[in-house]
Amino acid sequence: MTTGEDFVKKIKPLGCVLFLALFVGFLLICFLGGAPIDGYAPPHDAEYYAEHIDELKAELEKNVFPELSGVVACDAADGVLRITVTADELDDVKNAVTFYYGDELFEFIKEE
Repeated sequence: MTTGEDFVKKIKPLGCVLFLALFVGFLLICFLGGAPIDGYAPPHDAEYYAEHIDELKAELEKNVFPELSGVVACDAADGVLRITVTADELDDVKNAVTFYYGDELFEFIKEE
């Protein structure tokens, strides 16, 4: 008897159903998670904004940053946006911004 067969025999059919239900729930949560900002869609893609970094800054300041908390400053320099965020909100802001635009356009700085 293999390890998998032994495991199934021990947990019985009810355990198998519970295990499969949890697995399906996990997959749904992972792959069907919603967007960080409801109803927001970027007007241009990351390739466009790589050449128009000032427009990206204006777009974020107008439509994205008001929906997020913790953003202290945003400055364009060296072809990237440097976004300064409070320490406790850094992960949330970074995940929301990079969800729409990718990482290559940004440098996130934790406010000390």
